[in-house]
Amino acid sequence: MLDFHGWMLPMQYEGILAEHAHCRRAACVFDTCHMGRFHISGPDAAAALAAVCTQDAAALPVGRCRYGFLLNDRGGILDDTILIRLGRQEFLLVVNAAPARSDLQWLQSHLTGDVRLVNRTASWGKLDLQGPASFAVLKGLVEGDLAGLTYFSAAAMPCCGVERIVSRTGYTGELGYEIMLPTEAVGELFERIVSHEAVKPAGLGARDLLRLEMCYPLYGQDMCEDANPLEADMGRFVDLGRDFIGAEALRAAAGVERKLVAFRTESRRKAASGQEITVNDSPVGAVTSAAFSPSLGVSIGMGYVRADLAAPGAELTIRHPRGPLPAAVAARPLYKKGTCRTRNLS
Repeated sequence: MLDFHGWMLPMQYEGILAEHAHCRRAACVFDTCHMGRFHISGPDAAAALAAVCTQDAAALPVGRCRYGFLLNDRGGILDDTILIRLGRQEFLLVVNAAPARSDLQWLQSHLTGDVRLVNRTASWGKLDLQGPASFAVLKGLVEGDLAGLTYFSAAAMPCCGVERIVSRTGYTGELGYEIMLPTEAVGELFERIVSHEAVKPAGLGARDLLRLEMCYPLYGQDMCEDANPLEADMGRFVDLGRDFIGAEALRAAAGVERKLVAFRTESRRKAASGQEITVNDSPVGAVTSAAFSPSLGVSIGMGYVRADLAAPGAELTIRHPRGPLPAAVAARPLYKKGTCRTRNLS
């Protein structure tokens, strides 16, 4: 167990590698109650959110989820978020634990009009069931059209006799679901899920390893307020034809000098966050996340490098305490066999 931004969370149960492997082949349940959940409603909710988020809340259909950002006036990333439209005038914004309090204060000061913002982080819990077997496990617990829940969609449906919000987004690259429910019911649902023979509990260690293989950036490590979505190579999630806080600064940028890239080595020797990346012994960037990938059998990671070195195949060297570690920029995702977009469920 460890203190994660004020939440006591498991780093591991059986072990990081065992939990990683089980999630890739069957299913794992993760306690993600630490993530912030803000319920936003009212006649002006869609327009107000569209003005402060990179997601166009006004154009988001009911029952759909969209990934995006909260940005400062300079275009820097305050947080990366998932916005869920629950109804015509009702939304749920899921944010990261570390900036959750500042996110809430920022939203309270920037949302305008007839809007009601309620922090549901303490009153609603959240469990993530991830892995190829997750549908088979969850369909026995919910009453509703779980098979009709497509990638990046959400719906309210009874689970264990109580109404819950079930979304299908995921942070592992595998088929998976997020269940949001009253806090007092979290323990019972967790026990019901782990009682299934296909499921094991998993902690933050396996979750971090799974997301890195998929090259999903981690806020506070791969992204921060000093980086913008273009530098983080996440420009595809930002529509610069729309107006929102930070859009003007991004449009004014003539280009970026650095970019976040994924890399892999042909070695099992693990790089580490903060280690310098070089080309011809000259510094060109730094590692932000790194690990040994059990799925690929080599060391992998992410880091910022000069923009001219961001193309797949570019050769890099990481300054490692045990000697230079050759690496190469690689196309994302590094792990390409994930089941998250599976369509035919039965």
